[in-house]
Amino acid sequence: MYPCWVLPDLSFHVVGVSHHTAPLGVRERFAFSPAELALLLKREQSENRAALLLSTCNRCELYWTGHQDSESWFREFARDRGVTEEGAITGLDGLGAVRHLFTVAAGLDSQIVGEAEILRQVRGAYDAARAAGTTTREMDAIFSAALSAGRRVRSETLLGRHPGSVSSAAVDLAAADRTDGLEQCRAVVLGAGEAAEGVLRALHQRGVDRPQLVNRNPDRADALATAWRAQARPWEALDELLLDADLLMVATAAPRPVISAAQLAQATTSRAREPLVVMDLAVPRNVEPAARRLPGVRLYDLDDLQRLCCPAAATASVALTDAERILTEEIARLGQSLRGRAAAPRLAELHRIGAQMAEQEAAWALAQLAALSDRERQVVREMADRLVRRVLYPASRSLREEG
Repeated sequence: MYPCWVLPDLSFHVVGVSHHTAPLGVRERFAFSPAELALLLKREQSENRAALLLSTCNRCELYWTGHQDSESWFREFARDRGVTEEGAITGLDGLGAVRHLFTVAAGLDSQIVGEAEILRQVRGAYDAARAAGTTTREMDAIFSAALSAGRRVRSETLLGRHPGSVSSAAVDLAAADRTDGLEQCRAVVLGAGEAAEGVLRALHQRGVDRPQLVNRNPDRADALATAWRAQARPWEALDELLLDADLLMVATAAPRPVISAAQLAQATTSRAREPLVVMDLAVPRNVEPAARRLPGVRLYDLDDLQRLCCPAAATASVALTDAERILTEEIARLGQSLRGRAAAPRLAELHRIGAQMAEQEAAWALAQLAALSDRERQVVREMADRLVRRVLYPASRSLREEG
């Protein structure tokens, strides 16, 4: 797609897992808590290495510049977490890694094509790495360009005007699962983060009245409940709420299940209506997978969402074409900037030599023309300088273009 001169030779790399290469049971082993991320970046900074970790529900990817073997570290880290599946971990270098990052930031590599959340997540990962001191000028340029490309896709294509999200897709799937839709549904939302807020927004748009919002942080729950016409409830009320619930949406940041199969079995034992629909949107999973075997429960997780929802098929091809065009333009613009940076030292040396040559030649000419006035001597100096700059201009332009 790109000529070889679009980007200079880059020591930019990415290695990781995603929903393309690994099921949820594998991906959840790569989940990083904020504390673990801080420790990783602190270690990289202490070793004077450039690194950035992007960890979301659908991917865990390590980006870096330089020639250290970070891919071997990532694969060893995976083995330590019990991941040995062939093909789960993939890596890219140079232009391939840049192209991948741009595609991710634009939402074109997401489980829900065009989702809006990923751009904020890339920005957050970049901000965390910059704060930790683990970026380089080259990484800054690449990530800034990728974020700019993502913003353009959001603002200039249909993907931005009709953004998708995992939360909205989950609510759509829940609506399709129920024979009477969601209007009269008694919904319980567990969590108060970005995904939970997306669920509340989607439920509100579908006319679900007063969903119950359960979270351990009452202040955060109260704020979200007020914003989306929900009712905040304490964690201790969860078991009681499950007895009457039609839909349970779970999206907390807990590193382990917070809803057990036994808990759901008890809540649905005497259930005479439709099964309880449970949507587990968390990574790691927040609902015990054994709950799938309960007759009164229909449990869905992110892998089910990917299998049952086909957002790419419903996305207008013109939007994807426009998005690809924007990425091509932004990568070319990045290449121009990086080539200019790569050429800067040689350009500076070239112009230093040129200025020295102009001064020497002017001095020689003036030594032969001792009777010139001050004004005439100045004209000779300027002529020598102008001649050298005109000769150097094609060479300077070639250096900028080729880097």
